[in-house]
Amino acid sequence: MKTFAEGSTLWFSLVHKESGSFIGFCCINLLEAKNRDARLAITIASRFWGKGYGTEATRFTVNHAFKYFGLQRVSLDVTEGNVRAQAAYAKLGFKVEGRKRRGNWVDGHWEDIINMGVLNDEWAELYHESCQLSTE
Repeated sequence: MKTFAEGSTLWFSLVHKESGSFIGFCCINLLEAKNRDARLAITIASRFWGKGYGTEATRFTVNHAFKYFGLQRVSLDVTEGNVRAQAAYAKLGFKVEGRKRRGNWVDGHWEDIINMGVLNDEWAELYHESCQLSTE
């Protein structure tokens, strides 16, 4: 990753394949070039929850980050009440790395923010075929 890319964000709009409806967005924020580190963020419209779109978009975006940007880690934050997202991230290979206690005010109460991350070698072990750069 080039130093000039530091602080840049790559955005993906998520669009339903059949209807063309906007589903949400997913992005990778390139934090520090020297550490080859990025932060993932994703938002899905509530009417599309529970259909696998977030998992598909996360897998695509993280794979893209490792394959084309040469990152060594991708991190994310998720609120403790978003159990479905936590499960999806864990299923994809993200591991809990920390917790910010009472980090977010949600619906009249405090929730912890859970920090999760995945390393490039962990990702490659899970998704070997999709991580390989084309030699053609």
